[in-house]
Amino acid sequence: MSFAPEVKILSSARVKRIDSGGVVEVIIEVAPTSTGDDLVSQFASLTTNARQALIAHGLGPTNVVAGWIHFAEAPRWNWRQALASAWEVTGPLPLTAVLQPPAQPFCRCTMQLHAMRTARQSGVWYGNSQNPAAATVLRSGARHLRLMSVLPRPEVRGTDMADLAYDMFAQARHALTDRGLAFSDVVRTWIWVRDIARNYAAFEQGRNRFLGEQSLGRLPASTCVEGGLVDASTSLAMDLYAVAAHPDVEVAAIAPELMREAATDGAAFVRGVTVAEPGRRTLYISGTASPASLDGGGDGVAAGALGVQLAGVFRNVRSLLDREGMSFTDVMSAKAYLKHARDYQPFCEVARSQGLADDVPTTVVVADLCFPECLCEIEFWVSRTL
Repeated sequence: MSFAPEVKILSSARVKRIDSGGVVEVIIEVAPTSTGDDLVSQFASLTTNARQALIAHGLGPTNVVAGWIHFAEAPRWNWRQALASAWEVTGPLPLTAVLQPPAQPFCRCTMQLHAMRTARQSGVWYGNSQNPAAATVLRSGARHLRLMSVLPRPEVRGTDMADLAYDMFAQARHALTDRGLAFSDVVRTWIWVRDIARNYAAFEQGRNRFLGEQSLGRLPASTCVEGGLVDASTSLAMDLYAVAAHPDVEVAAIAPELMREAATDGAAFVRGVTVAEPGRRTLYISGTASPASLDGGGDGVAAGALGVQLAGVFRNVRSLLDREGMSFTDVMSAKAYLKHARDYQPFCEVARSQGLADDVPTTVVVADLCFPECLCEIEFWVSRTL
């Protein structure tokens, strides 16, 4: 098993690729190359660039198992139809479109894709808001499942945020059960909350109540930030990744190292989860900020300028990587959430100085975070061959 050398596609695409036991796995970060500043022309070039990047690796749109499109504003046209036409596909794909402006100047939309080709890969099944998009692949004998755009039921929307959160997790559990998995198989979640400053505490109440009832031996890794789905009016949405139990695959939570356990702050997730398969070890690091405990105590995140907080974030993440025998050279993809778009260039400079290479597929968007004083949060997907 080996990591294939990166193939330079376009200036608009950053790609990481893994070749392993007949499985081709590619992570692509794509930006538009259109010279126009309107969303329509940028989205057209974005979809073209993404398709070209997939084709360059012997893959196509039907190999996409998960993807995220970040829009600066809600499209006034049918983006799914435009994407299907550009990619020449007739069925829907497991993509989540989020209202989170790209932080890069003059960029109105961006896309990150996870695509795979395996000997056994299901077709993508897509339903309505009660039936999230799903993609399943078989790797190392285990089923790997993605559920995209999980929402609370329409009949409970408009109720208390805690009840909405509980119902959203319950819908995810039903979707997992329908596919022969359980919530205990969930490795990681991504959660978007509208008006997070007002709703985060109630969201945590609903999440804690649901997960507390599941008697889980391990909580999932997670990111929870400001955002909303482009084509849904609900104030809450979730994507998740799960791996069915298999004797050759071990899933485990990792110790928080320099950070406190998230549960100390009343949040039901862990700082990271590892998936150990034959010949490969992958680490999914939750959205990571800079706890004040690292910089002198107190609750919340470290006070101070962006540079102070970013230094804390990378120090926290490096401690997790060191514990697992990994480094920033093993990062397959990253996603950074900045409170202010003006911090894009300083973030890039700090990330580079900390060892995050320019060729790593890295999405940088603008989003409010769960603590108002928090200026940045970063999540990582890291993998190393054994």
